[in-house]
Amino acid sequence: MTLPASAEFDDFEREHLQRIDHLRTNLLTHLSNGVHTTQQALNTLQRLRDNDVYDTEFTDGRDGDDIAAFLNESIRYLRAAYAVVHTVIDKEIP
Repeated sequence: MTLPASAEFDDFEREHLQRIDHLRTNLLTHLSNGVHTTQQALNTLQRLRDNDVYDTEFTDGRDGDDIAAFLNESIRYLRAAYAVVHTVIDKEIP
């Protein structure tokens, strides 16, 4: 959040806006990290299911497929949340 140069803010308002900006940045960072971490989990699951490892607990039956589906959906939801946060932040910029 960029403070307008022409706007007059008292110290409390300025600190409050800076705190919001900091927390928004943290939110975007955590969502981005969540996407990355979940993608790494999906990649690890795929390695467990590859022919050279072939962990039967994750390859045979539907559990591995369910886990992959959950991870893929989680990535989609995290990416959607990230996009919505950006939309909320960007709509404030004139």
